[in-house]
Amino acid sequence: MLQVIQRRAESLPVGPILAEGFEFISPLLEQAMTYWQGIKGNAKFPLRADFEPEKIVTLWPYIVMVDVIDGGEDYFVRLFGQKLVDVYGEQTGRKMSESTVPELVWDRSKLLFDYCLAKAAPSYAYWPVTSPRKRALVDVEALCLPLSSDGTAPDKLISLNVNSRRHS
Repeated sequence: MLQVIQRRAESLPVGPILAEGFEFISPLLEQAMTYWQGIKGNAKFPLRADFEPEKIVTLWPYIVMVDVIDGGEDYFVRLFGQKLVDVYGEQTGRKMSESTVPELVWDRSKLLFDYCLAKAAPSYAYWPVTSPRKRALVDVEALCLPLSSDGTAPDKLISLNVNSRRHS
């Protein structure tokens, strides 16, 4: 599903920023943020045990779920959603450093994951005019949400990547 964006890309932030209180283009990102905030409660971030994938089935095709390796030196891809598989091929079960996604996608993902991990908070990025497989005017809006196994620090991340097509 490509979402049509009416706003000009120049008015949107590029690269990672803190996401809480941000108005997303995609309602899918808003849905993910609302779910994350709901399971977080008063904690800084939710526990992985509180995350119930069956409650966000509509988001599955857009999700990348990773385990943090060595404090963010690398990331292990636990889940790579079908919409992402359709564009980049299957990446589930691989370290990000060993993935077969284009270098630009790896660099952007790592930048967002590292920022989310460092801030231990929801993080957002928007990249205009991304063109996988020579598709014109395809933008990427991404949200990264931290989870923790033990409540002390994030060690898992959930990222949603939504491709959107702008009118030129």
